[in-house]
Amino acid sequence: MYKRLENVKTELDHFRTNGVERGKDIGWSWEQLPLTIKLKCTTFIGAAPASGKTEWWFEILINLSCLHGWNHVVYSPETGDSKDIFSELCHKYIGKKYVNGENSMTESERAKAEYFINEHFIVIDPIDEDLIVTEFYKIVDNIENDLNITIHTTTIDPWNELTEQFEPNDLGREDKYLSRILGYARKNARKKNRHNCIITHVRDQQPVTKDGVTYYPAPSARDLAGGQVWFRKGLLMITLWRPPAGIAENESGYFAENELHVRIAKSKPKGVSKNGTYKMFLNIEKYQYYIKDYSNKEIYADRKNHNQKSVNELKSFSESYHTLNNQNLPF
Repeated sequence: MYKRLENVKTELDHFRTNGVERGKDIGWSWEQLPLTIKLKCTTFIGAAPASGKTEWWFEILINLSCLHGWNHVVYSPETGDSKDIFSELCHKYIGKKYVNGENSMTESERAKAEYFINEHFIVIDPIDEDLIVTEFYKIVDNIENDLNITIHTTTIDPWNELTEQFEPNDLGREDKYLSRILGYARKNARKKNRHNCIITHVRDQQPVTKDGVTYYPAPSARDLAGGQVWFRKGLLMITLWRPPAGIAENESGYFAENELHVRIAKSKPKGVSKNGTYKMFLNIEKYQYYIKDYSNKEIYADRKNHNQKSVNELKSFSESYHTLNNQNLPF
């Protein structure tokens, strides 16, 4: 479809007055972490195995729900079945372990977590049959229709868990298939007014050795398995790297055990984020990320705008699943 300027005059007027519109904030200020998530767009995340890419993205999703009421569909077979994923989300939400034991959440905290996660997250269990990309997005459509809710984000984690379905025009080539299907994911986000996230692995890297420690270097966006097609088709492109603890970063210090480098390699549409590498740290007990300020203070995501449901609604949900032993809910 073609257009003349007069066809978009209203949009241009709005743009002239308001400038570039960012996406939704994720709990940290732009100065702390210049990253927002916008509907009708995509995020492609790449990292080596065991880099924490899944649980980092899970925290972003929880923050989006707290701050903006967003709902999510998650397909993450490597994380486990629905039980495993829901318990991990509850841990991240409360900041305490879900499984009974030391530092585990109380029954009232469990009720609060389960209510919130139940409201905002739907998990597609690992499927015995082959699942292709187009079928995945059809399942998301069915979820919206069946439950009469709006889904704001979808997550495929990891990409290689889906089955490839080549078409004749792909000529049996991985790059042509990838270009077509990633384009489909982008079009789907735009058409359905969602944000589609795809998490993938990096291709084989050559290890390096420093100070007697062998490790893999920080990946670039072009290191994703499948080559540069990801970089060409991606809008928001992020790579994650967990540096080797104890190795000298520079003259001023060493990499920490819980350190994560978030590299924003591509920012489209303009203004949603700012390219660069940003340090984050994982509080292993809370299972939540924080950023350090200039005074070394830990800054966690600000969820203060969390729109809490009424106590009566929460009690009703809790009592249908658990016996609360007459505990008073602390909120």
